Amino acid sequence: MNIVKARAILSTVLLVVFLGVLFVTVGVLYTTKTGHPFLGMDKNQLFNIRNVLGPLMNALIIIHLGLNWGMYKSELKVLFRK
Repeated sequence: MNIVKARAILSTVLLVVFLGVLFVTVGVLYTTKTGHPFLGMDKNQLFNIRNVLGPLMNALIIIHLGLNWGMYKSELKVLFRK
């Protein structure tokens, strides 16, 4: 698999996990404020989901930075050029 396809797959998976984290965060806020379940899940279930998605997202971010490190360094050079 070439690097462009790997980056595209990684970015897509990262986006899906981000949307999952966003969804769970809304659920946690809702259950905390109202005390009612969010789509049938109580606060503990939502925290358990977040405890899986959070580290997964962190790992994907590290891999993403590793694959795009050269581009990131070039962008930083442009950003901080005098």
